[in-house]
Amino acid sequence: MHHRWDDSIFSVILHPKCTSESLSVIQIMINTKLSPADDRQKLGWLLGSVVLVAAPHAFNLAPVVMAYFVMLALWLLSSLYLKFPLPNRALLFLLTLSGASIVLWHYHRFWGQEAGSSLFIVGLGLKLLETKTHRDAYVVVFLAFFVAFTQFLFSQSIPMAGYALIAVIFLIATLIGLNSNKTFPVKARLTMATLMVAQALPVMLLLFVFFPRIKGPLWELPDDSHSAKTGLSDTISPGSFSRLALSQETAFRVDFEGELPPPKDRYWRGPVFWYTNGDKWTLLPTIPIVLGHKPQFEDSFKNYVVTLEPHNQRWIFAMDLPNSFPSEFDETADYQLLSKTDVTERKQYRLSSGTIYTTGALSKSDAKKGLQLPANTGIRLQQLVKGWQVGNPTAKLLVEKALRYFRDEAFYYTLNPPLLKGDPVESFLFETRRGFCEHYATAFVILMRIGGVPARVVTGYQGGQWNSIGRFLEVKQADAHAWAEVWLPESGWTRVDPTGAVAPERIERGVDVETQIAFGEIRFNLGGGLPSEHGFGLGNLWRRARLITSTIDHAWDGWVLAYGTENQNKFFRWLGLFDWRAIAAWLSVGLVFCFVPVAWFIVPKRGKQTDPVKRIYLKFLRKLAAFGLIQQTGEGPLSFADRIVKSVPELAKPTENIIQLYIRVRYEQFHEPSDLKKLRGLISELPNPRFECSLYKLLNKNKTISR
Repeated sequence: MHHRWDDSIFSVILHPKCTSESLSVIQIMINTKLSPADDRQKLGWLLGSVVLVAAPHAFNLAPVVMAYFVMLALWLLSSLYLKFPLPNRALLFLLTLSGASIVLWHYHRFWGQEAGSSLFIVGLGLKLLETKTHRDAYVVVFLAFFVAFTQFLFSQSIPMAGYALIAVIFLIATLIGLNSNKTFPVKARLTMATLMVAQALPVMLLLFVFFPRIKGPLWELPDDSHSAKTGLSDTISPGSFSRLALSQETAFRVDFEGELPPPKDRYWRGPVFWYTNGDKWTLLPTIPIVLGHKPQFEDSFKNYVVTLEPHNQRWIFAMDLPNSFPSEFDETADYQLLSKTDVTERKQYRLSSGTIYTTGALSKSDAKKGLQLPANTGIRLQQLVKGWQVGNPTAKLLVEKALRYFRDEAFYYTLNPPLLKGDPVESFLFETRRGFCEHYATAFVILMRIGGVPARVVTGYQGGQWNSIGRFLEVKQADAHAWAEVWLPESGWTRVDPTGAVAPERIERGVDVETQIAFGEIRFNLGGGLPSEHGFGLGNLWRRARLITSTIDHAWDGWVLAYGTENQNKFFRWLGLFDWRAIAAWLSVGLVFCFVPVAWFIVPKRGKQTDPVKRIYLKFLRKLAAFGLIQQTGEGPLSFADRIVKSVPELAKPTENIIQLYIRVRYEQFHEPSDLKKLRGLISELPNPRFECSLYKLLNKNKTISR
């Protein structure tokens, strides 16, 4: 037995005078069988909606898991169109064990972001094969809703949000189809589902803005908070930056207040490395900056807002050097900013930096760390530095000689340097002479330390692409960079970038990420990273399209994904809301304004019946009302027909025929297309009280017939 949407289970349950007959209808609806032969359309819609929901997980989950799900979906498809038998209980049990075993074998657990999502995908496919009644179909749809939400554990982009919204519309249309017969067209189901989602969107937006935010990331499981993500590492070794140079993922975006700083100032400070064993550099425990040891700035400051992508470390990237920053961050003795907890969600913060500064005197501990050398420092390295020390030059002159060495000798800046043998620094400087930024920075620091100049390696990002449409700087993982800092008596810790001596284009023009990824080799921006504002060439149009996409994505990040507890509190303060009572009042008023238009849209439709079957039945009720026969509230068609037969035998036969045909057209699974026309004819043949005088007089003796 099937109900149209306006006579659905929900309307029956919520009716204030729900009768036992209505409850039995609900029970019959839920337990109605669904067979592959007779309900191919409903099961086909169910299968298509579930596949639509699960499809994006092909990019997130293990191929073996998705292959297993596809096998289960094809099994149901074969049963619908090729009459392939569905599995019995014993086979379903074996399929369940095999699916769980696949998840456990690949992920070694059943919980967590990927393992948990895989388990839901497997369960969704198994439940599809087990769908035999409407109850099973409802369970599949509601499970598919949950699987649709798991997509946001992997991506919260605008395309994913739009895709999930479409999937939800199809799932709602599937529910409508399960409660409809074949006469309700597919287009009407999709239209109704779209309208329902559109009516819910204002309420969703209001709750998003005003409902208290949860501390920590919403779309992330606690167990997965330390899963690997693209970004800087806590160690440096030859080749460690090469993998990032081929990554187009965004590291962070920057909105400047005022003019864009020149390329030579776009150094974004991250981890600072002091210790090396000769092969690898590792981080030392961080030390908070001591009061009175902050750098002295000599120029105006740059104010800006950074939208940082999650990278599962405490590192906060600021333009060299940060002057003011939020209280939620700590500053280390080597001027790096750290969050109090790992950055596991998109974070937005406001900073101020100065580019001309002095850091003051050198502490004994920093001098010791800044001169540390590996035990196996090569003789050739020492001889090279001794040659520079002839005449006892100052530390600044020694730095200039080292830079001149990199600039004048045959060094090459490349993403694909040869392997280094033995002492990596010695092998690089005297044999291969081909390397990436970490090769030059680490080698330069070793040379300075041999010469008695305290030095350290700083990692972070350099450059970024200016988005002329959105007016912000986008820094990608390919902009990851390493440089050196040396301590000079006249200026303190001073940035020295040996990469600029070998490849000045890297600093002045920046990296052309797209072509660098395409060719797998160093590529620089020909126009300084600023695409032309004019021109209709394919290359320029493609770049502008990318800028527009990036601008939209940046707005999405800033207004939606970064809307956490901090940004919500800022918004509340801007509105003048300082306690929960004011927030509740705003929320209540907003809900009223949301529901009033929806009510205005829905209520007028009640008077106008668009369902042809219902419209014909209402005409039948109006004819009977002319005879004084009125259907009572909560009285079903069968009960009403019984009362008419007992009270007015003259109308028994036509009433029984009309009621039986109405139930067949409206509720039964199959009926003929001509039944609707036949029902209309039977109702038109009912006697009219104006012409059937004898019957009219008879009925007037009892105008009101009680139950």
